[in-house]
Amino acid sequence: MKPDFCKSLAWRETAEGGRLITPFHFDDGDNIVIFARRLSQGWQLDDNGEALFRLAASGVDPESERVQTRIADLQSLLGVRCDQDGETLYSLADDTTIAERSFAVAEAASQLIALSCLRQIRQPSGFRERVMDIVEQVAKSANITMRRDVAADESNSILVDAYLVAPRPILIVAATSAQRLMEAEIIFLDCARRKEPAYVLALVEDVRAIGIKQYTRANYYTDKTVEFASDKAIADLIGSQISSPAH
Repeated sequence: MKPDFCKSLAWRETAEGGRLITPFHFDDGDNIVIFARRLSQGWQLDDNGEALFRLAASGVDPESERVQTRIADLQSLLGVRCDQDGETLYSLADDTTIAERSFAVAEAASQLIALSCLRQIRQPSGFRERVMDIVEQVAKSANITMRRDVAADESNSILVDAYLVAPRPILIVAATSAQRLMEAEIIFLDCARRKEPAYVLALVEDVRAIGIKQYTRANYYTDKTVEFASDKAIADLIGSQISSPAH
């Protein structure tokens, strides 16, 4: 497994240190690259300003309150900062932590570019409304409260479509796009770091529209990501989680 995993990474020597080409991607398909720069003591690992540049290019203001709140969260969640110019994500490391810090910066860049979805006004979705109808019926049958459009990440910038007040709260995202599925992953990671006993469920209308790689990855970064099969299958899945004990 280790040799196979390493094949997904590529290291290139540079005059300043090196570049780590990761298997993670920006939304246009380009790999996220982390630059390792030697300091007098230790290393600086950074994204060379790519994440914020691409966010701005997508039409999202990097100076907006939501983006700045998320950047502040990255420091406490991942130990990744933004430089004084407000352009580059970076972390410092010594020889023993350079790999860990490189991946932290790569994850931060991935999370930040996911905010490109903020440029889009959420349009009415027949799939989302169908999911909400099912969730509402399940909630009524179980006699629990269902809340719509609840802020679920630490920066309060990402909403879940439905929040079920169960012994273990259930957070449901109708993932109508790859960007929306990535939001579900961010929600899951935030809950995990806060040690919140929440269950994050992402429902996908069509895997082909989302992309099989994104769909497969999401199953590692949500409690469950499933393609919509039938009303009954989704109702049964949600109902089984309502009756599960909190942990």
